[in-house]
Amino acid sequence: MLIRHHRSKLLSLLVTTVLICSLFGSATPVHAAGIVNQSQIYTYETMIRDMNALAERYPDLIRLSSIGESEYNRKLWRMDVGKGPAIILLNGSHHAREWMTTVLIMSMVENFASSYANNDTYNKIAVRDLLDRVTFVIIPMVNPDGVTLQQKGISAFPSSVHESLIRMNKGSRDFKRWKANGKGVDLNRQYPAGWESIRNTASSNSYMNYKGQKPLQAKEAAAMAKLAREIRPELAMSYHSSGEIIFWNYRTKSENLARDRALASQYASMTGYSLVAPSSNPSGGGFTDWFISEFGRPAMTPEIGRAVGDTHVPLSEWSRIWKQHRDTGWMLAIEGYELWLGKQDVKPGSGDFYLLSSETSYQWPSPDSKTTGSLKAGTYKLTRTKGDWLEVASGSSRVWISGRNALLGVTKAPEGLKVTLTKDTGIYTTPLQPKATALSYAGQKLMIRLVWKDWYQIQTSKGLFWVKVKQVSIVKEEETPIVEEPEVPAEEVPQEEVLPSPEPVVQDTVAA
Repeated sequence: MLIRHHRSKLLSLLVTTVLICSLFGSATPVHAAGIVNQSQIYTYETMIRDMNALAERYPDLIRLSSIGESEYNRKLWRMDVGKGPAIILLNGSHHAREWMTTVLIMSMVENFASSYANNDTYNKIAVRDLLDRVTFVIIPMVNPDGVTLQQKGISAFPSSVHESLIRMNKGSRDFKRWKANGKGVDLNRQYPAGWESIRNTASSNSYMNYKGQKPLQAKEAAAMAKLAREIRPELAMSYHSSGEIIFWNYRTKSENLARDRALASQYASMTGYSLVAPSSNPSGGGFTDWFISEFGRPAMTPEIGRAVGDTHVPLSEWSRIWKQHRDTGWMLAIEGYELWLGKQDVKPGSGDFYLLSSETSYQWPSPDSKTTGSLKAGTYKLTRTKGDWLEVASGSSRVWISGRNALLGVTKAPEGLKVTLTKDTGIYTTPLQPKATALSYAGQKLMIRLVWKDWYQIQTSKGLFWVKVKQVSIVKEEETPIVEEPEVPAEEVPQEEVLPSPEPVVQDTVAA
C-alpha cells in the first residue's frame, strides 16, 4: 500500500467531535506545567524521574516496563504511549554521545500525553483519535551505560574497570567523544544485517566503531532485537545525531521502495532534512538496517541536529530540533495506522456488542470513508469486523464504527436477576479502563442488565454502571411456599341447591 501524501479526508473525518467543539468556540487549552526540562544535561537518572512523573500524571495513556538490563545492570526502560493496535517503535541513544535523541523522545512523549489530555488537534485531527488507534513503544535510552560514561566519566563506574575504560578511550580521561556501550561495543554495529562486511570497524573494544565478536553480543542490542520480534511494529524510528540527514533504505526490496521513500519524504518535508541516497553496497549492522531486512517494513534513522563532530549536540541546538520535530509524531501515527489497517481482512461477526459511548459511523471501514451519522451507546448486532472497526446493522443499512469503546460478546442477564453490593464493591463507568467512581450502593439490591466476561452492568438510580462479578453476590429470592388446602371427606361436603342458569344478557357494542 502506497503511503498517501494528501490527507484531507482523513483530517476531516477522524475529528467529528473536534469540529463540533470548534463550532461552539473553545479556547486553546492550557497544558499542565512541563515535566521534561530540555535545558540540561539529560542523564539516565533524570530520564527515570521524568518517566515516573509522566506515568503518574497520565496513567491512562503511559505504561512503564523494562526490556532487560545493560552490561552494567542499568534497566533498559520501555514506555508504551497510546491505546491502539498499530505499533510504532521509537528508540534513542544507541550511541552514548547522542543523548540529545533521548531529550527529543521524552519531549515527544510529554507532547503526546498533554495533547491527548487536553483534546488537542493536529491539522484538525483530534489527537485522541490517533492515540486510540496506535501505540508508540518507546525505548528512550538504549545505551544508559555509555550515556552515563560520556556525561559523568569513569567516576560513575567501578574502580576495577577504570583502566580498561581509559584504554578503550585511547588513553584519554575525557569521554565526551564516547559512542560505544560500557564494554566498548558500538551498539549500532551489532545487528545481523550485513554484519560481516561492516566497513571502518575498530579491531578491538573501543570508544567507537567496534562491532563486537558476533551480532547481538551486547545485552542492549539483544534486548532491542528481542523486543522488535515480539511486538512486530509497523514502522520504526531510531534517532541519532548529528547531520540533519535521513537513512531510510537498506537493500530495500523493489516492491517496498515507493512506500518507504514516500514516508521518508514526508519526514524530510517536515524537518528539512536530506534523504541519503540508496547504495548498492551499504555498510550495515545498524538497527534500522536489520529492521528493514528482518521485517520488510519501513524504518528511518534520522540524524538530528547540525553536524558537530565527535561530541554531543549542544543544548543550544534544542529549539531548532524541537521546531523541526514537534509534529512528526502525529504524522508517524497516521502512517503507522494506515499500514496496519491495510493488512487487516474483513471477517464475519456474530452476536451482540455493547457500545459504551457514541461513535461516528462511516460508510466503509476506513478513516477516508464518508461519515453517515453516529450511533448512541447501547447494544447492537455485530455483522462484520476489519481490524479495530465493527460493522453494525443500522435500520435498513449497514455502517462501520470504531471498536475502541465496544464490548464484544455481551449477553443479556436473565429477567429479574439482581445482585447485592457491599461497601467494598467498586462502581465503574467502563470495564475497559477500570477506575472506580465515588459512588456506593452498599447493602442494596440492584438489577443486572448485561453480562460481559467477569463484569455485570447494573441499573442504579444514577444510571448504568459496571461491577466486578467477584465483588457482588447474586440475590436468591425466597420462593413463596404453596399452602395446600386440607382435603374434606366427600360425605362432609354440603350439597348446594342447583338453580337454573340465568338468561344471557346481550349488551350493545359501542364503537370506539
